[in-house]
Amino acid sequence: MPSQRAHTSGLTLLLGLALLKFLLSLLVHPEFEFHRDEFLYIAMGRHLDWGYLENPPMIALIAKLAQLLFGDSLFAAHFFPALAGALLVIISGLMVHELGGGRFAQTLAAVAYIAAPAFLRTNTMFQPVSFDQLLWALAAYLLIRILKKQSPRRWMALGVVVGLGLLTKYTMLLFACAVFASMLLTSARHMLRTKWPWFAAALAFAMWLPNLIWQYVHGWPFLEHMQMLSRNQLVNVEPAGFILMQVLMSFSASCIWMFGLYFYFSKAGQPFRTLGWIYVVCFALLLFLSGKAYYLLPAYPMLFAAGGCAMEKYVLSAQRAWLKPALLSFIIASNLGGLPYGVPILSVAALEKYVAFMANLGLAEPLRWEDGKLHRIPQDYADMLGWENQAATVAQVYHSLAPEEQKQCSILASNYGQAGALEYYGAKYGLPKVISYHGSFYLWGPGNASQEILLTVGIAAEDLQPYFQRVELAGTIMHPYARENDIPILVCRRANVSLQEVWPRLASERF
Repeated sequence: MPSQRAHTSGLTLLLGLALLKFLLSLLVHPEFEFHRDEFLYIAMGRHLDWGYLENPPMIALIAKLAQLLFGDSLFAAHFFPALAGALLVIISGLMVHELGGGRFAQTLAAVAYIAAPAFLRTNTMFQPVSFDQLLWALAAYLLIRILKKQSPRRWMALGVVVGLGLLTKYTMLLFACAVFASMLLTSARHMLRTKWPWFAAALAFAMWLPNLIWQYVHGWPFLEHMQMLSRNQLVNVEPAGFILMQVLMSFSASCIWMFGLYFYFSKAGQPFRTLGWIYVVCFALLLFLSGKAYYLLPAYPMLFAAGGCAMEKYVLSAQRAWLKPALLSFIIASNLGGLPYGVPILSVAALEKYVAFMANLGLAEPLRWEDGKLHRIPQDYADMLGWENQAATVAQVYHSLAPEEQKQCSILASNYGQAGALEYYGAKYGLPKVISYHGSFYLWGPGNASQEILLTVGIAAEDLQPYFQRVELAGTIMHPYARENDIPILVCRRANVSLQEVWPRLASERF
């Protein structure tokens, strides 16, 4: 009876922490809009397919579901990422239970995850990362159960989760490879001599196969995308910055995952050492390949769970009960200072002052954008500003055209953020069809764009003059904090060649 009450109490606590995580993920200052990438994923929901140029199909399916349930609001887009974060809190608690931890260990693991600025950030935006992290955690939980007692059902469940992960984000392939490599490095290698791990791998592959076929049919755009990332973004990733960000992403909660890594390689964690090696293998591969720091984020919940167990064992062995509230208070209080880095709760003006203060303390790395330079505010936040202003500015130009020209006009955007935003706000501002050759918008083609008139956003006049008889600057989009700043709006008349003929040649510009 007492153990049942303790179990119920622990579950209630986990549910309460999960609710807290859910609500925190919905805290967004009204100055901030959708993120650039969110517009793309929302657009994918209107074009369901087995694949896209940037990612597998799962995010589009979730976007469609969110639209059907809640409409097109910011809340609709953020509901499922917030829910994914809440579910991950519960899975963290379940991992702790399987690792032998008690209520304090569950609380500590959950608080470390909730307080970590990077996890706050990922669950406030509609993107594959949120669901990728959830599926990594669920896969780690199932692997822990398999390491305790191998069974066909558990292996098949792991295969399903990995399959769903491969349909969500390709980084799940990193996890899957790390699992097999890590099992070879530990006593768990004997399990690979049974048929069930291979059946699980076959099941995951079968689930992934439709997306692989889509990639093959479309010329493996994922590889092209990775080459572009390596050339334009990953080249700016420095090893020291990558390592530093592993600490900054969790801030003071980093001490918990470090204890977790120690736990897996200690005598107490020997049965679960495979998970420690999974982290080490993933870390080493991403460091070698110049991966972005956040690519490793999905590996931390399993370390938080182990860290909770290690800290609980230390507190109990030292018989220092005061360490429990002290440790929790330290993580919460110290991470409160980093909260604005995780959730956009401040106004833009207040955020700029905050990040300047943090930079003076030596914490300027979150201000580094993909171009390798430090900017006024974090890149993700800059990508959440100026979109409706952009649509309103384009609408002013469009509605200044003669009625006959408006009927024939389409809008050509230079990137998927612009295209997605103009499409999203199009009904409100009375805009015509929006097309783009960038990202997955390229797949959806130019439609019936007229040769008589085209309104372009973000394309230089000299790039368009060979294709049109008249190219005029009609407006400029300005925003001091947004990445989309000083963007030209051009009116192009009487094309020398139709956009439908030119479109195949624009494939080189889609990334």
